[in-house]
Amino acid sequence: MSKIKRVLLLIAVAVVLASVLVPSLTATALVPYATYTYSVDGLMQTSPHAYDPTLVISSSTIEKGLKNNVNEMATLKYSADWKAISKIADVCVDNLGYVYIVDSGTNRIIGLDQDYNLRLVIDSFVNDMGVPDSLSEPSGCFVTDTEILVADTNKARIVIFDKVGNFKEIVPEPSSDVIPDGSVYRPTSVATDSSGRIYVVSKTTNYGVIALRRDGTFLSFIGPQKVTYNAFQLFLRMFQTAEQIKKSVQYVPTEYNNITIDSDGFLYVTTNSIDKGQQQSAIKSKSKSANYAPVKKLNPSGSDVMNRNGFYPPSGEVDVMSFTTSTITTSGASDIVDVALGPNGMWSIIDAKRSRVFTYDEDGKLLFAFGDKGDQVGQIQDLKAIAYQGTNLLLMDATANTVTVYSRTAYGDLLAQALQNTQDQNYSLAVDYYVSILQHNNNYDAAYIGIADSLYRNGEYNDAMQYYKSAYDTASYSKAYQQYRKEWIEDWVLLVPAVIIIACVLISLFFKYANKVNKAGHAYKEKRTLKEELLYAFHVIFHPFDGFWDLKHEKRGGVRGATVILATTVLVFIYQTIGRGYLYNPYGVKIDYFMSICYVAVPVFLWVVSNWCLTTLFDGEGSFKDIYIATCYALTPLPILILPTIWISNIVTADEMSLLALVSSIAFVWFAFLVFFAMMVIHDYSLGKNVLTTLGTIVAAAFIMFVAVLFSTLLGKIFSFGYNIYVELSLRWS
Repeated sequence: MSKIKRVLLLIAVAVVLASVLVPSLTATALVPYATYTYSVDGLMQTSPHAYDPTLVISSSTIEKGLKNNVNEMATLKYSADWKAISKIADVCVDNLGYVYIVDSGTNRIIGLDQDYNLRLVIDSFVNDMGVPDSLSEPSGCFVTDTEILVADTNKARIVIFDKVGNFKEIVPEPSSDVIPDGSVYRPTSVATDSSGRIYVVSKTTNYGVIALRRDGTFLSFIGPQKVTYNAFQLFLRMFQTAEQIKKSVQYVPTEYNNITIDSDGFLYVTTNSIDKGQQQSAIKSKSKSANYAPVKKLNPSGSDVMNRNGFYPPSGEVDVMSFTTSTITTSGASDIVDVALGPNGMWSIIDAKRSRVFTYDEDGKLLFAFGDKGDQVGQIQDLKAIAYQGTNLLLMDATANTVTVYSRTAYGDLLAQALQNTQDQNYSLAVDYYVSILQHNNNYDAAYIGIADSLYRNGEYNDAMQYYKSAYDTASYSKAYQQYRKEWIEDWVLLVPAVIIIACVLISLFFKYANKVNKAGHAYKEKRTLKEELLYAFHVIFHPFDGFWDLKHEKRGGVRGATVILATTVLVFIYQTIGRGYLYNPYGVKIDYFMSICYVAVPVFLWVVSNWCLTTLFDGEGSFKDIYIATCYALTPLPILILPTIWISNIVTADEMSLLALVSSIAFVWFAFLVFFAMMVIHDYSLGKNVLTTLGTIVAAAFIMFVAVLFSTLLGKIFSFGYNIYVELSLRWS
């Protein structure tokens, strides 16, 4: 019976494992790419798929629809003369979900319905002069509610058709005097706004987007890329003549490669001509500038207004290789070649180098990235264009001459609903969706931020802070904490000034007491108490000349007091590593107590030894003991000023951290000031001689460090050599 139970138990376990593993394995097999995001520290984090490949649109699928007579009118009109797609150049979608494919190889526009069946073909037409005309290597299209705009590249014009393919008008090439020298007007991408103004991207034109009226009248260049120089280039140009500058390498703006426009008239433009090293540096530095951004959002005046509030700017891949190997064939920053605007505030860019899609929200935060090169369904060999069809994504493969349709998954729907409810200010409902997202993907930092943002907008600042901490979003945490602190102060409005007054009174009483003890200690004593030695430090830091003189000649301090001050300083620095606020250590970095001790003790002992060695040769009157005592007493400002900054660091915002840094800097400058004059007094040096011995002490300390490192390295090699001999002999004798 027990054997039967064991068998049944094994079967039950197998069924459970199968139910858990098989679906995930099946999903992985069906989707030949990874979906992922990036954490705040630039690590790739896999996530559930937001989009799955559904079908592939190709010449054969369109021809199959014609043969099956899916659209009778299209079959009658186009089946006899149907030609396979030769060189696919662009894909766009209208408000009805109709798809338009630009085939520059056969000079036509192929129109499909929502189900990807052939609806119309635009190839030849009668122009406004009554002359038969045709397209010539069109490169791009843009569709409004009533019109189809085609960038007719080879004929340098924009051709406009109605939604059933009838010719309407031609937007001719602008006059040659507005096109810069060396540029040829070759429109490759086009968009239009609600007022009828037309925006054109022309290859070899690097002065920005060309704005035209419908009659071809030139209006302006919009959003040219800024030319930037590095420091060496700027320095070199200062000494060059006008003729030399003219003959040198010309730094010209980079050109755009694609364009689209949103319902508010903002232009989204892309470029892949930026220096890849500078582009990647901007990503790694988390730059919010548009200088090296491969995608921009331009207002009508041409200024970039894109939000870049994510962990990294919306520039495609974050973690890239800087070189290629036998196994890694792709390196460098992304080649961004197109941008598409989706529902719920989503928008996507594509990386042609990796055949990958990167989707962001309105704040520029990465929602997900997916895609890979290959010839399996869902992989793209040469990704060149992207378009949204409602919730579907369409990706164009320029090598295979296909368009792959991707359907949004349940996980993608959760993301969309969370964004939509945030836009609609339904913050409590948005939180529910973000919680569901975390149940699917608990590594998704943006969900924590989404929940925190919703809580923040609802005024729940304390809870928002906890979620910001989970995503390591220190900037937003600081903003929420500022509001939380404001509410706390309003609730305890009398307590705050009371604490400040009490602290000031206690400090004042302490200094009065210390001054009283120090005045009483003017009488010479053979032996001082530890209290007297320690309190005298508060006289020394404000009166260094007579303070250090009495420290040496009147024995107002000793080794015992100096050592306590040194130990206190060490303890304060150890406490600083563990006691500072969250904003100073958001990642919870492990504390190294030994290094904290060395940070104070090693420089002090190096200074004491080096100064004693040097001043012995240059008639210094201070002994080793005097140097040690004076140096330790000079440390006093460090614990006095740094300890309060540690406490205050727990109640400051990110904007106020610079004030604490200033206080710490004052403490170190004060310490350096005291050490300098301490050496001057105890050695009875002039100002000039003390400056020279101070510089010599620093050099001597560096030399001692060098010798110590060299000695420890040699000692390690000797030990390693001896150990190897021991191992060799033990093996021979065994």
